Amino acid sequence: MPTYTQGLDITLPEGTYDFVVADANDKQSQSGNDMIELQLIIKGPDGQESKIFDNLVFSPKAFWKIDMFRVCTGDKLVAGQSVEFNAEDCLDRTGKCYVIVDKYEGRERNRVKEYLDRDAIDKPAVPQQTVSARKPQPVDDELPMY
Repeated sequence: MPTYTQGLDITLPEGTYDFVVADANDKQSQSGNDMIELQLIIKGPDGQESKIFDNLVFSPKAFWKIDMFRVCTGDKLVAGQSVEFNAEDCLDRTGKCYVIVDKYEGRERNRVKEYLDRDAIDKPAVPQQTVSARKPQPVDDELPMY
């Protein structure tokens, strides 16, 4: 007979993780706006998989999150372009997100804080040279004695 562990929730430590969208559904938010409910599968550092739910709400105050999700999963944004984006467009997309630990109804759970731009992640940081116009200051043993 098969067995399972009831109520086993894996809470990942805060950090950056790869994800795949396992399921997505078109819904209505509590405020009546169109919304896509995402079910993300995130692979933890020990290889265990964790599910995290997130919502993309079609409200002018939340369009930034939809843009972040689209960029994170490989779309190129065009300023001012009207985009039709449905739940089925989200399925099987992959990317990286920053996950935090949040308390909800007395229990800890993971929540997506930010979807990360894959181009910004893949590019190594280039050290910037700084040019100082100030006159070099003397070292302590070079200071004049008074």
